Amino acid sequence: MKDLNRRLFLTASAAAPVALAASGPASAALGDISLKAALEGRKSSRRFATTPVPEDALLRLLWAANGVNRPESGGLTSPSWRSANDTVIYIATADGLFRHVNDKNTLEKISDTDIRAASSDSAFVARAPALLIFVSDGEALRKAAEGADEQALAVGAHVNAAIAAQNVYLACVAEGLGTCLIGGAANREAIATELKLPEGSIVTYIQPVGTAR
Repeated sequence: MKDLNRRLFLTASAAAPVALAASGPASAALGDISLKAALEGRKSSRRFATTPVPEDALLRLLWAANGVNRPESGGLTSPSWRSANDTVIYIATADGLFRHVNDKNTLEKISDTDIRAASSDSAFVARAPALLIFVSDGEALRKAAEGADEQALAVGAHVNAAIAAQNVYLACVAEGLGTCLIGGAANREAIATELKLPEGSIVTYIQPVGTAR
């Protein structure tokens, strides 16, 4: 955590108008607030306005969660157990389902289906403008943690996702957005089916995002 100092300067790529894509470094940045202010403002929100999350803001949140902050080495904004880098983030919106391509900070559309309502029995999840879905790439995790048992792998997957989710919490404060992390109320089997995940993948958490009200 040595890169964190008195100021929280999180930069990310600016979104292109099509496919929520971005290219190259951008001057657009998360709100310039102190780390102390971001931590003081961190809270869970479960009531959201229906206003969509702007594309550039969403990409900045995703960069904060799991983006590349050291292009020369491919280092990420969030650490992971045994450097597995197994966390993959999907985004469900009214416009469909997207996968975050973290090395480019772009979104790849994979479906026109809105799976927010299927992702949880909690009604506020379906109403949130954007839903982040954290998935552990089982192949990457097992390769990095060779010899680990299934319980250790599950713990590692959840810890890695939770670290990325905390980055989203802090970034939401900087962006003036609300969020909350959901574990037990996530319909993991339904999500895995909708995402067509390969065997061994682990759906860890979901995290709705929107303007809090």
